[in-house]
Amino acid sequence: MNADLRTIPGVELVKTGTWEVSTGTWNVTPELLAAAKAAHDSGSVPKPIVKLGHIDSRFDGEPALGWVDNLEIRDDGNTLVGDLVGVPAWLASIAASAYPNRSVEAVHDLELSDGTTHALALTAVALLGVTKPGIPALTSLSDVRELYDVAASAGTPVTLTVVHASERTSTLHTLPPRERVRVRVAAARRRRRTADYLLATLTESETP
Repeated sequence: MNADLRTIPGVELVKTGTWEVSTGTWNVTPELLAAAKAAHDSGSVPKPIVKLGHIDSRFDGEPALGWVDNLEIRDDGNTLVGDLVGVPAWLASIAASAYPNRSVEAVHDLELSDGTTHALALTAVALLGVTKPGIPALTSLSDVRELYDVAASAGTPVTLTVVHASERTSTLHTLPPRERVRVRVAAARRRRRTADYLLATLTESETP
């Protein structure tokens, strides 16, 4: 069975400006956007994944729901745009209404094993249900009419989540033993719920 996958073209990801994001004040310059595109175009950095929800090292087992490709810089160097590729059709049908927000995750000052450095590299785009916008100037998913020809409802702009490479290390080992067990159990249950939902959705789509 071939999976029904779709592409969301031309999604605004980051704009230049000074923004209050999850890690504090973030100054986005045209040079920083160019660095993110250069990292992507180099082929040495994995393509950012599309997922549901924020970054959390406790839930690394969650499935990716596509990836970001074809990064472009538009608006005279002030907007970074990309395509969300390989997104399941079931998500396409509800993306604009159920997940109107986007949270872009990135790593500053990334150094690869060969010594190559990138000032900024995108790592993920998280689709969010409800979250406070970090960059209110961005176009929302509901304004991108190419989204699978799905009728879009009112949405809100992107929220930026920016982390440094050193902050991506799991903190699970710092928790008390009992709490570590609870976290692992919660993660396992969440993965099971996600798998059950995907299976149910695929089954419904195959029903005549």
